[in-house]
Amino acid sequence: MSHAALARRPQPAQPAVVAKARALFGQGHAHHRAGRQTEAQSLYRQVLQLMPRQPDALHMLGVLHFQAKEFAKAAELIGQSLAVNPKSAVTQFNYGNALRESRQFEAAISAFNEAIRLKPDYLDALKNLGNIYKELNDIDNAIVCYDRLLKIDPQHPATLYNKSLALLLQQRFSDGWPLYENRFRCDTKDHKFVGHSITRKAPDWDGSPLTQPLLVLPEQGLGDQIFYAGMLPDLQTTMPGSVVCLDPRLISLFQHSFDQLQFITPDALMQETGMTYGAQIYLGSLGQFFRHNQDAMARVSSPYLLAEPNQKKVLRSLLRKENRLVCGLSWVSKSREHGRDKSLTLDTLKPLLGLPDIDFVDLQYGDTLAEREQFQKTTAIPIRKINAIDNFYDIDGLAALISACDIVITVSNSTAHLAAALGKPVLVMLPNHTPLWYWHLGTKTSPWYTTASLYRQNQRGDWRDVVAQIADTISTEKTKRLGSRQKPAGDGHCLPFSAASIAANPVEYGSSACFTSGT
Repeated sequence: MSHAALARRPQPAQPAVVAKARALFGQGHAHHRAGRQTEAQSLYRQVLQLMPRQPDALHMLGVLHFQAKEFAKAAELIGQSLAVNPKSAVTQFNYGNALRESRQFEAAISAFNEAIRLKPDYLDALKNLGNIYKELNDIDNAIVCYDRLLKIDPQHPATLYNKSLALLLQQRFSDGWPLYENRFRCDTKDHKFVGHSITRKAPDWDGSPLTQPLLVLPEQGLGDQIFYAGMLPDLQTTMPGSVVCLDPRLISLFQHSFDQLQFITPDALMQETGMTYGAQIYLGSLGQFFRHNQDAMARVSSPYLLAEPNQKKVLRSLLRKENRLVCGLSWVSKSREHGRDKSLTLDTLKPLLGLPDIDFVDLQYGDTLAEREQFQKTTAIPIRKINAIDNFYDIDGLAALISACDIVITVSNSTAHLAAALGKPVLVMLPNHTPLWYWHLGTKTSPWYTTASLYRQNQRGDWRDVVAQIADTISTEKTKRLGSRQKPAGDGHCLPFSAASIAANPVEYGSSACFTSGT
């Protein structure tokens, strides 16, 4: 070797430098475990000043960036660590996680496979590999991963739960529902099992007849409770008098939709004394009894929720204009885990929102004022908001508003479930992958909702095809509906409302208690 080559060859660090770097790394790791991320980052960087290619410091600095949701930087640093030490299964695993969050799925699959090659019993790597395959709609490979994991640990809760989601996604209900019960054993913050805070009131229901009322407990979010409520008509027929615990926002709507069931809030149930139940079950667990095969799925019908008729009538009068279609719109999901994949912007919807003779009504929960105003400023396209109805808290009002629309366009969120449960024609915009099992795979209609049509991205993150298809559908629907529509009552004149009517129907009337048709 030449003297020049020897001069370029990295020289081993001096023992004193190694000792100092090791001490700094130990201090950094202690801060890291204690949650003091700023101090940990500073110490890891000091290690890298002494030893620029030290793999442990590169790895843990990458983990810090991952925890800060800086996924691209995390993948870069952890990749540098692997270039020095490629045989660390843990580093390969964390590299796969960073790549997955950076949407580099094929590279993430390679990293997880390498972690498993280095450590064949690596449970978390097998689980995450299966989850990536599920996210890519490769359900068969996902189940292979889960089954490999279950050979190592047959009772692994997260794996049994994840396998249930894969099976349900494929509409393999008889196999999926029993495994779905493992959701309660998973230690995860992504699922809100509200009923867990309620002291057990009765033994679990096994589907047999009872001499005392059945208690049905709530779980997960508002949209999930509306979705699972599609099985309440079956429950009402087989177990009349059952008591169903729900999010307080749903109680009123459900009370006038199911006259053979009783409804109660979690707080009221916890304070209840003297009531005896024959058995209890969670809402999502009803599927094993009422939606366990295709014959049972064939009994699905809608609507199963009913909006308050007077409020619906008033809103319909306010919204309807001659020769115009009223279209409800919701475009954002607030899900912590899947929200960014399921949501889009008003700007993305511009080709749809610019269609003539359509009035779009804001059904989106949360504060949308700034986005709507900016969109109208740049496009001159208004999205009407009924300010008197809080789309998050006033579910009765939102149900009436949805029912007053001709059609609803929405992403996968609670509005989609509510519109479909009300039997409203609803066009649901879905991402390329299927993060939520109940939308299933490749279908254009929903087995759960008879009036829902599903529009899926062709490519991940690209909504253009979905928006174009929905624009075509809406244009056709507009022509069909407006061609046969009768002129609305009032014949273009101001519709008067009494003070009592206004008080009883919380809607936005604008500057006066009337609405002029055609304006």
